[in-house]
Amino acid sequence: MRSTYFDKNIEYQIEVVGETWDQGEILNGKLQIINRSNNSIKLESANIVISHGLNKAIKEKNTSLWEIEENLVLAKNILLQSNKYEIFNWSIKLRTDCPITDKFGGLFLLFGGEEVLSKGGRLDLNIKTHPLLKNFLQTFTTQFRFLEKYKKRKNNWTEIKLIPPESKEFPNLESVTCLVKFFEEKLELNYIFKMKGLGRSGNQMKITKKNREIVQIIEKENYLLPGGFPNRKCFRENIDQALNIARPEVIF
Repeated sequence: MRSTYFDKNIEYQIEVVGETWDQGEILNGKLQIINRSNNSIKLESANIVISHGLNKAIKEKNTSLWEIEENLVLAKNILLQSNKYEIFNWSIKLRTDCPITDKFGGLFLLFGGEEVLSKGGRLDLNIKTHPLLKNFLQTFTTQFRFLEKYKKRKNNWTEIKLIPPESKEFPNLESVTCLVKFFEEKLELNYIFKMKGLGRSGNQMKITKKNREIVQIIEKENYLLPGGFPNRKCFRENIDQALNIARPEVIF
């Protein structure tokens, strides 16, 4: 991916290797700064910033809502002669629980000088869920036939809403919302089951709704097989255990 930004006579050219990235992946690229004037120019600094932004705030040019993930100062006090350039290679590792890209916003790469947050170039980064979370979700949808309705960022979590299959196994389950994150080599899972049932209101019976929750924390030695491969059996067993909360004791 490439982008260019002009600040008067200074041209900033950013290049990033790749088109999409997973949580926890390393971003590599280079920033080229070119002096297009006939005079030498001194720059205070060259900066790269990874920041989360909401699409609405960006459209309204509300830069105060940037949530900075990483601020990398590539160089300070740069003297550029007329029609000369400097190239800076850079590398940034994303957090394993960094925000994913959803319909509301995502991570952006900001580049430029000292005032990069308010006056600089911008690239939107397409961030996908961590590979372990992808395997967990795939196990949920293929092994248990749940349908993914949406996936979005919620604070430091990735929120995934799943719809159960039409079956006698989950007659009172409307949906499952999973808050998931991979942090400090632990897989953290928070299931929220939206249940329905019959309840009494005075002399009448009516349909009531309630949420039931269960939390799981899976250690590295359990979710990874030798060689670093995801342990799908572990995912299947943990999901099955969590789903017990939504299964009736007697299935007709």
